[in-house]
Amino acid sequence: MRAVARYAFFNARVALLAGRLLPRERLAALIDALEEQEREVLGRAGLDAEAARDPVGLESALITLFLADLVALVRALTGPARDFFIYWAHRFEVSNLKAIIRGKLAGEPVSALREQLTDIGPYATLPLDELLNAEDIPELLRRLERTPYYADMARQARRIFEERRDLFALDAALDRRYYAGLSQRAQAIKSTDGRNLQILVGSLIDRINLVWLLRYRFAYHLPPAEAYYLLIPASYRLSSRRLLELAELTSVEEIIARLPAPFTRLLANVSTIPEVTDILRHWTWQLAETMLKHGAFDLARGFAYLLLRDRELRRIRAVLKGKRLGIEPSLIRHVSGVEARYV
Repeated sequence: MRAVARYAFFNARVALLAGRLLPRERLAALIDALEEQEREVLGRAGLDAEAARDPVGLESALITLFLADLVALVRALTGPARDFFIYWAHRFEVSNLKAIIRGKLAGEPVSALREQLTDIGPYATLPLDELLNAEDIPELLRRLERTPYYADMARQARRIFEERRDLFALDAALDRRYYAGLSQRAQAIKSTDGRNLQILVGSLIDRINLVWLLRYRFAYHLPPAEAYYLLIPASYRLSSRRLLELAELTSVEEIIARLPAPFTRLLANVSTIPEVTDILRHWTWQLAETMLKHGAFDLARGFAYLLLRDRELRRIRAVLKGKRLGIEPSLIRHVSGVEARYV
């Protein structure tokens, strides 16, 4: 069956949702908007203005909006495609898992920990009660090994924690396995329907690996072998061999000079990790915008929409928090990303 027919319902939903995305200029105007204007812009984004006034309510409302869009797309899918999109929702569960681990190490009560967790509705798979009531972190991870989605992640994380008792290494292991799982699920879509999706996911993982490599080597000062080991075991333009070679280099500038296209062009005259992070984040969004507007009738358009919707909601969060804290509008524009820096 051709993709046009197979994903007709899915792409109809993508088109409907994409038509509601707010242009950057509209989000920038939110910074100086009065109450009634703010209410109108937030309404266009699907956000209730009253919920947005409370920091806790705002965070919950934004996640609820994102998950509602995800549910709308997943309902139109079956098989490996459906599995891929559901797995994308589990990044919120990985955040929940990290929150539980940090809270347990800090000795926080179960009731306080529970309030920090994100509810992902019908796609929740973590046995939260078991994890919250685990005696210690190794026991928590052993219980997690019995779950279908997190067994591999938990085994590796428990081994690292028992060897090093290091929260940083444990967090890195959880992130590493999550994104490896995302890549595996994209690759599981074998037909041409998944080709553009694999390109988009591969570019996302290349970006994450490059930024992580720079941080591990030059912010955390990890040795080359350890920095390489903590990277996602998946690639697109940045192969495992290339990443291993880059890990041996001794400066940000050296690494940039040895990168393949398009990274050398994108990062020309860049010398700091925050600059690299910012530029590559915008590069991912530009790729998503291109696929959403001009891409084929396939799954990549749905994932591109979710990346851009996530960007929109993050920008709304940053603008509203900045306004509530009385931060200067120019700083809000910069921090929220609504100013036109990379166009």
